[in-house]
Amino acid sequence: MDPRDVALRQALAPEEEGSLLTLPQLAEKADLSLPLLEALARQGLLLPRREDPTPRYHLDDAAAIRSGLELVEAGLPLGELLDLARRADEAMRPVAEAAVDAFVRYVSDPVEGTAPSEEEAAARLVEAFEQMLPAARRLVGQHFQALLIADARRRIT
Repeated sequence: MDPRDVALRQALAPEEEGSLLTLPQLAEKADLSLPLLEALARQGLLLPRREDPTPRYHLDDAAAIRSGLELVEAGLPLGELLDLARRADEAMRPVAEAAVDAFVRYVSDPVEGTAPSEEEAAARLVEAFEQMLPAARRLVGQHFQALLIADARRRIT
């Protein structure tokens, strides 16, 4: 693997190795139901961060699952929540793929073509990735929140 790929692979790894857990560990540490986590993983709604050889999940995933359970406790049927999660997953996967493609075309390829060395290219790619990932997350999250609020306002007026 060339240095750029090694550097990007390391940037894609969670910051804290100790935060990667098997499903049983995640269930125990987060006090969540293992059958629920297994069902979410089977449906592709809980994605492992690493799979070598056992799937490992990030502790932060527990917070997202708890948010879903809060919606259920507030009265949203579990089946409806799972349907929303599946629909969101189906809608977001192509957007994520397009974002990665854009990164490759407009950041990675130009950096590789202009960097004086492979090490410099690797450093510049990691720096760009580390800036772009949280920016993309904020952009998508903020837009989704704005859509929710706009639709809620439309329905109550």
